Amino acid sequence: MTRQPAETPPQPIPTFDPEIIWAVHRQKIIAGALVLVAILLGAGIFYGLKTVNNQQAEAAYAAAGTVEGWQRVIREFPNSVAAGNSYLRIADTQRDGGKLPESNAAYDAFVHQFSKHPLLAAGYMGLASNAEIENHPDKALEAYKGVAEQFPNSYLAPMALFQQARLTEAKGNLKEAQELFERIVRRYPESTFASEAGHRAGQIEDKLAQSKPEEKPAASPAAPKRPES
Repeated sequence: MTRQPAETPPQPIPTFDPEIIWAVHRQKIIAGALVLVAILLGAGIFYGLKTVNNQQAEAAYAAAGTVEGWQRVIREFPNSVAAGNSYLRIADTQRDGGKLPESNAAYDAFVHQFSKHPLLAAGYMGLASNAEIENHPDKALEAYKGVAEQFPNSYLAPMALFQQARLTEAKGNLKEAQELFERIVRRYPESTFASEAGHRAGQIEDKLAQSKPEEKPAASPAAPKRPES
C-alpha cells in the first residue's frame, strides 16, 4: 500500500494586521488622533493660563496693603488662593479696627467659598476669636472645639485646643479642662502651648485635690457598759 502524504495543517489567519487596520480605519484613526491632540492642547492651554492667572493674583496680593486693595484681588481673581488670603487679611484688619460684623462677614465668606484653601482653619479660628471678643463664650468654646477636632494636624490645632481648655476651665468644669490641657501635652509636645498647658493641668490637679472632702476616721465602737454592783 502506498502511503498518503500527510496533510499540511492550515496556517492560522493573522488576527492583527496593521496595514489592514490602517486601510480600513484610517479616517477614524486620524480623527481620533486629532481629538486627542486637541484635548491635550486644550489642557495645556488651560493649565498654562491658570498658572499665569495665579502668578498675576499673587503679584496683585503682594502689592495690596489695604482693604480696598484686597477687595480688588477678590474681584479680579475670585477663585485664586490669593483671593482667599485677601478675605483673611480683610477679616483680620476689620477685627483689629473694632468692626466685628464686617470681620465676621469676611471670615464667613472665606470658609464657605474656599473649603479647600490651605489656611481654612485660620478662618474658623477667626470666627471663634471674634465670638469670644463679642462675649459669647459658649459659641467661642464650640468653635475652638470644632477647629481642634476638624483640623488636628493644623498648626492652629494646639492653640484651638488650649483655648477650648481655657474656656472650659472658666466655666468651672475643672476635670474636663484638666484632661484637655493634658491632651495638648500628649499630642503636641513640641508646640509653644505644651509647657503652659502642663502647668495649668498641674494647677487644676491641685485645686481638685484641695476640694476633695477629708475622710473622717471611722468612729470606734463604744465600750460595753459595766454592770452596776
